[in-house]
Parts: sequence; C-alpha cells; structure tokens
Amino acid sequence: MKVSANGSTFNCRVDGNAGPWVMLSHGLATDLTMWDELTDALKERYRVLRYDARGHGASAAPPGDYTLDQLVNDAAAILDAFDVKQTHFAGLSMGGMIGLGMLITHPHRMKSAVIADSRHTTTPEFTAAWLSRIDTVRKNGIESIVSSTVSRWSSAGLAERNPATVARMDAMIRHTSVNGYCGCAAALARLNYGSRLGEINAPVLVMCGDEDHGAPPDNSRQMAAMIEGARFLEIKQAGHIANIEQPAIFNSAVRGFFDEVESR
Repeated sequence: MKVSANGSTFNCRVDGNAGPWVMLSHGLATDLTMWDELTDALKERYRVLRYDARGHGASAAPPGDYTLDQLVNDAAAILDAFDVKQTHFAGLSMGGMIGLGMLITHPHRMKSAVIADSRHTTTPEFTAAWLSRIDTVRKNGIESIVSSTVSRWSSAGLAERNPATVARMDAMIRHTSVNGYCGCAAALARLNYGSRLGEINAPVLVMCGDEDHGAPPDNSRQMAAMIEGARFLEIKQAGHIANIEQPAIFNSAVRGFFDEVESR
C-alpha cells in the first residue's frame, strides 16, 4: 500500500493481524523484500510493518541529496500514518543507521531495536568511498556498481555456495533508482551518531556478519560497547547482508530478542 508521509510517498506492507508492532528498515540499494524471511518468522506473534525507503523499491524517488534526519523522520512519519505509538525496530546497514536516529531523536517510539551490519559514525575513508560511488552512479547509472557492490556485500565463496542469494542481491541493486541511491548515499556520507550513543536507553541488540567489510565486527563491537546494556552477536560465514546469507541464525536471534523484551 502507498502512504503519504514526511512530504513523500512510501510503499509499505503490514503482515500479521495482532500483537506488538515491529518496524523493519532495509539497507541502501535493497528494498522491503529483503525482510521476507524475518517477516515470516515474526508475523504469528507481531504486526510487522515494512517500507521501501525514500528512493527505493516502489517508493517515490525525489531528486537531490537526502539527510539522515530526513530518513529518520520518514520512519517516524510512517509510524504516524499507521497510528503506531511504539514499536520494536530492526534495521540493517542504512536501516540500522535510521534505527540509531530513531533511538536518539524519537526514543519514546522505540520499545527495542536490532541494529545489524551498520555503522554509527563516518570516517574520511568511508565518506570518500560514498562520494566516489555517487559520482560513478550519476555518470554511469546504477548498473556500473552492481558487480562491485555484490562482491563487497558477500562473504567468501557465497557465489559458489548459494548463487540464488547472489542473484537476489544483484536484482535489488539493479532495481534501485539513481536518485534513491545517490540521495541516500549522500546521507550516509554524513553519518555522525557516535557522540550520542550514550543517550540511548532502550534495549538494543547489535549484530553483524563476521565477514562484513562495510561495517566490520570491530566497528559493531565498539558501537555495542557505547550503548548502555546493549548486546552483541557476530554471525559466522556472513557478509554485509547477514539476514539473507544466514537467515535462520539472524531471524532466531531477532525473534528471541523481541520475545525477551516483551516478556519483561
């Protein structure tokens, strides 16, 4: 279904008929279908709200640079559109950064959060890499970065072990609009939540693949250590899109975490 929120239009989907809300936020150059397996694991007990981020999937793709504040406010406005007062949240990569922003700037909306394969602050190298990719995509189209992005996301040997997973990543990247990719990448290049992680007081689980080169385990451990009471889980033989490479482990951890928070 299409929802108007924060000055744009978003493609959203709700699964499950009852129970606490869970919001799922995907990574750059993916879409809400990356959460299909997690949704199946959650929907019997939770109402799962997924959405295509600004510029992604079937959501509108306005031109220009986006900001993280804008992406965070998109998520909050989508919650408003569905009259969701408080939610559990799971986000991966860009979606995890949006989750951090929600925890910091909309803390009353967040019952708990899973932050997966994500970063909390930028570095000169990180920013330069995003600006370079933006330039490449603006000049040559999204096709120009598909192969390198799939390679960067994947754990060693994934193409041989599970070619269908690689094909799934490939398809999501190819279907991302130039405006959406470049607009969101500009937001990620200015990531700067590191100094504010101490403000977070909701239950948080930080997860990452042990072969994630975009958000390495050391970065995720550091982030977890900076959030009071946060837990950390490293998933073996998984790259940047850990939920797709190792869905059974990832989904069990998320479901178990949300169930534990609900039981308190």
